[in-house]
Amino acid sequence: MLFIRGLHFRYKNINALEDVAMGLDKGEILSVVGPNGAGKTTLLKCIARIVKPTKGTILIDGKDASRMNRLSLARRISYVPQSSPSKFPVTVFETVLMGRRPYIIWKPSKKDLKVVADLLKSMDLEDIALRDFDKLSGGQKQKVLLARAFAQDTDYLLLDEPTSNLDLKHQMEVMEMISSMVKEKGVAAILAMH
Repeated sequence: MLFIRGLHFRYKNINALEDVAMGLDKGEILSVVGPNGAGKTTLLKCIARIVKPTKGTILIDGKDASRMNRLSLARRISYVPQSSPSKFPVTVFETVLMGRRPYIIWKPSKKDLKVVADLLKSMDLEDIALRDFDKLSGGQKQKVLLARAFAQDTDYLLLDEPTSNLDLKHQMEVMEMISSMVKEKGVAAILAMH
């Protein structure tokens, strides 16, 4: 279970988050909805420890997230930002393989390569596996970053605007993929949405 109590975050003189409390079990999807500037992205970044909360507690399966090392956290939480890097000179396959990083000791194992190949197939990305990530459309990039998060094989997915840059057909497709992953793998997902 992901449990948050009394979470606050302050940017200079602006309170982005005030006394946030919530709990999320594996197998659940939580959508955080609000206008731009409401603190949705900040909440996800606090949970992922990209930014440090001003105060409050975040527990991941009963463990204090602030005391977890980066590797331990990366094996529990995947984060997909709302925008992708513009210059990212690696292939789609390599990008998705980066999701396996918390498990790779020296070089990718056969299991790592199979996980990536299976995801590329199931997400209909096989045809672009060898294309450069930075040459993709915004929607394709979003699907690849989602595949990378799935490859990370964590219990919690933090997805910031996962359907941004997608047309309606692909928005539905991505939401179905997320729902399917939650059902099949028993993961929990928090989606920041407009």
